[in-house]
Amino acid sequence: MDSRHYMNDREAREALIKRIGEGKIIKSVRVDRGHRNGAEIHHITDNGIIIVENERTKRMITKLIARPGQIARYYEQGKAPKELMRIAREHQTNNYNNY
Repeated sequence: MDSRHYMNDREAREALIKRIGEGKIIKSVRVDRGHRNGAEIHHITDNGIIIVENERTKRMITKLIARPGQIARYYEQGKAPKELMRIAREHQTNNYNNY
């Protein structure tokens, strides 16, 4: 698999996140998908950005632009903030999630 395409996508996403602004972390969720490197911590920011880090090493894995469905899943035990959902829908409308 050629990783150049992935790196170009990541660079474009990072540039977009820089333009949007990373925001402030408002919620952190432990996500365990059984990955060999262990569980992840997903930090959700007030700008609809998700910062993913390895739980054990604390190293950042990636940054994502949240989709409304992701935000809703992170708040399964409660109601997601309306403003955060609005921002996620706006990001989706602007096709930011495809970076």
